[in-house]
Amino acid sequence: MAGSSSVGQDGGGTVSATGAQQVIRHGPGVPTGLAAVLAAPTAEQVWQAGAPPAEPRGRRARLIASTAASIALLVASGVVIFLRLHHGPFGVTGVAITGQVRSGCTVDVTGRISTTGTAGTVSYQWIFSSQQVAPQPMSQSAAAGQQAVYVTAAIQGQGHGSVTQRVTLQVLGPWRGTASVPVTVSC
Repeated sequence: MAGSSSVGQDGGGTVSATGAQQVIRHGPGVPTGLAAVLAAPTAEQVWQAGAPPAEPRGRRARLIASTAASIALLVASGVVIFLRLHHGPFGVTGVAITGQVRSGCTVDVTGRISTTGTAGTVSYQWIFSSQQVAPQPMSQSAAAGQQAVYVTAAIQGQGHGSVTQRVTLQVLGPWRGTASVPVTVSC
């Protein structure tokens, strides 16, 4: 055979064949074939040939883009979690009389107390122009996500005829506000 020759060992620890230097590797974890070519260069190779060429530009751009996308997703996730778990304080944003329903000598007056949508308790009272005793403060709880609390007062008439009086819904806390409407009771 033309390419083969006797293999002898010289004093340097390498095996030479026909004047060319050949390295023989043994043991697990030693790259062979294509893996040896693709492995990182050794210190001796870097010393003799210089530093390996830089990675292609497209690869670095993809690395930067994927890192930026990961950071953006992490920040967005943090914002969503914060908004889901953190709720602002409970508050009242408005008050209004929304309806009157007549039934015989009784008129039901309904009021709407608008809230911020967080859980809490609103204090209120109904004031009637013909009222001779002090108004009775009341409270109503609002669940998280509830944008309004509806409250009702029943006004009862007696005897025959009609009377008109002013009915006022007064919010006492956490915000102060009032709404009033004239109510006519007929029997």
